Amino acid sequence: MRLSTAISLLQFIPFSHSFSPCSQQRLSWAQAHSPDGHKRNDHSCKYGTSTSRLDMAAEDKTEQTPISNISEPDLNKTYIEGLLQNLSAASDRWIVTGSNGTKERAFNIIRQIKRESLDEESYKQAIRMAERAAMPMVGFKVELQMDEDAAKWEKQKIDEQRSLEVEERKKWEKERSASEKKTFPGNIAGSKPNGRSAFSKRASSNAKPDLFMPKVDTNLDPKRVEKFVDSKKGLEDALSESIEGKGSELSPADTPVNDDAIAMAEAKSSEIIAKAGAGSAFEGGSLGIGGLDDVLAQVKRRIWVPLAAPPTLLKELGINPVRGLLLYGLPGCGKTLLARSLGKILSPARPMTVISGPEIMDKFVGSSEANLRAIFDNPPEIWDTYRIGSKDNGAALEKVALHVIVLDEFDAMARARGGGSGDQGDAGVARDSVVNQLLAKMDGVDPLVVPTLVIGMTNRRSLIEPALLRPGRFEVQIEVPKPKTVGQRISILSVHMNNMFETGRLLVRDAPEGTAAWKRMQKQKNEYEAHILTQDSEDGTIPAGFTHNGQSTVPTYDELIDSVAIKCDGMSGASLAGVARAAASRALERAVCDFAGHFDETSDSALEGHSIADCLVTMVDLDAAIDDVLESSREGDGGEEDEVEASDDGGKDETDEEESSSS
Repeated sequence: MRLSTAISLLQFIPFSHSFSPCSQQRLSWAQAHSPDGHKRNDHSCKYGTSTSRLDMAAEDKTEQTPISNISEPDLNKTYIEGLLQNLSAASDRWIVTGSNGTKERAFNIIRQIKRESLDEESYKQAIRMAERAAMPMVGFKVELQMDEDAAKWEKQKIDEQRSLEVEERKKWEKERSASEKKTFPGNIAGSKPNGRSAFSKRASSNAKPDLFMPKVDTNLDPKRVEKFVDSKKGLEDALSESIEGKGSELSPADTPVNDDAIAMAEAKSSEIIAKAGAGSAFEGGSLGIGGLDDVLAQVKRRIWVPLAAPPTLLKELGINPVRGLLLYGLPGCGKTLLARSLGKILSPARPMTVISGPEIMDKFVGSSEANLRAIFDNPPEIWDTYRIGSKDNGAALEKVALHVIVLDEFDAMARARGGGSGDQGDAGVARDSVVNQLLAKMDGVDPLVVPTLVIGMTNRRSLIEPALLRPGRFEVQIEVPKPKTVGQRISILSVHMNNMFETGRLLVRDAPEGTAAWKRMQKQKNEYEAHILTQDSEDGTIPAGFTHNGQSTVPTYDELIDSVAIKCDGMSGASLAGVARAAASRALERAVCDFAGHFDETSDSALEGHSIADCLVTMVDLDAAIDDVLESSREGDGGEEDEVEASDDGGKDETDEEESSSS
């Protein structure tokens, strides 16, 4: 039944559609074996035109034209017509349903027509079909234009890239042809290569087979091949020298380094450290550290001198540089500042690693030890200044440059093992494992990746594991004390107040000329002179800042520093820095409040004669700052309660005395 129905439908196909011979044979077979074939023929007689067309198609013995013989425009036209039919069906469905899926299918068909069509008219026809179906085309057209612009930009980029590749290829061919004039090291019997590749040989002439193949056959001579094998080692050596001359692109860790290069790198590393610490590098003024000249002298002798000495001299003496430095002392004495400053001098070729002890500890088993190993095994790379331009890309210096590790709050990770008792918790066991790992890294069986100096800082040396404090590990232990003498306190105050004096923000008699402090002193001097000329000699009033003898009461910079240093007896370096900050905050408060209080209510601008630039730190500010710091750092908690209790006790004693006297 299905077969007869298909045959009936084929009768109405227009004559313009042709059939292949195979299709004609299947049609004839279907007609012959159809059970109701006589009915079909009778039915066909009623439509003479259709029957004659089918018979003519069946009798046509000409074969269908192969697809390879059809022109590309015709194939494209047929393909685009099919897409237009699909677009028409999608448009009809959009009119009925209005679904987004149908709209997207129609838009995708339009995109495909625009991309594949060889005729611009087909794309315009597709747009008209979508517009007649009332599809939203404004945003879609903008999207199509953006896609077209992106495609043009991508094509332009590809063309430019190809042009650059062509220019590079021409440049390379030119350089290669020039290098062929020289004898190639390690080549066969001093012969010259005739091209870098087979392509360059074939491209040198139009007769490609004649230029390439005969030479290949000639080079296959067994004797010449044997000579080439013998000279292979020479060729490898020549290529290695060429790579070293041009600069290798390998990373310093992957570049092979021989013993001679290591020795030269060690000498260079010591020279770099010697230059970094030469001159006034270890002076407190240069480092911005005051009152620690004795500490700096010890560090220079024990740490810097062996690192800056030539390696050959150290080998002759039979000593090695120190591996560990422990700085201990009370809080606020400058341990952290000293360690950071020393790291820049002792490790000028490589960035130092600064980490706090609690940062290493982790809650997972083994993670703390892994964090510690990562610090030692993965040092930062050397600075590009020492790597770029070197023959080995800095590989040798990378292996010998000193790595400085600064461990702040060292007692948090390196406490004595065992915890002082036989029973300790999981935290104590984890801390003991970290200590064991640190012991193995600093003085273990396996050497470190690079030379390493560990600088530890702690407030309580008694908590540190004794095994870490033995020689060979933290061999150098230096106490960073509080400033004990007036000279040390003057040195610290000078570090924190010198910039204040040089910029003219400190009211002193010898302020730099042209600064705000100098202008204030000149103004006071002019006021005093005017007062002397206008007032009677019997008048006892004098301007502020001057005595009856006409001398200024404002001290010089040295006098001010000496006076503050004497009043700050017993303070640490951090407390002295706090005095400078507290005094500056009082001067800022006075200047800002005066400036804000002299604004005109009717305008947003300040009145003439008042400026925030008049901020000056005076001796009164420094005296008040000393009291502020002492009040903040006084010992004990609840000082107010202690005073109240003392007053209560005092009242009780007075009452008892009164009762006893009355009795």
